[in-house]
Amino acid sequence: YAPYWRKDARGIICGLTAFTTKNHIIRAALEAVCFQTRDILEAMNKDCGMPLSKLHVDGKMTSNDLLMQLQADLVGIPVLRAQS
Repeated sequence: YAPYWRKDARGIICGLTAFTTKNHIIRAALEAVCFQTRDILEAMNKDCGMPLSKLHVDGKMTSNDLLMQLQADLVGIPVLRAQS
């Protein structure tokens, strides 16, 4: 996955208990998307030497308010949805 380009990369979910719910797993998946996006943005900033001041996003996942807030919190810049 970007920006590491390791086709052999695999994932696991650790720490599951009898009390882990579907919502916990969904949130973990959303957080994983946000962390991967942050990794890509950090690689872009390093390569370009010009940090982003805002992140424009579009697509179906951007309708998820929690996802957009998590992303904004992780990247530390405004996340702006495209107008529909």
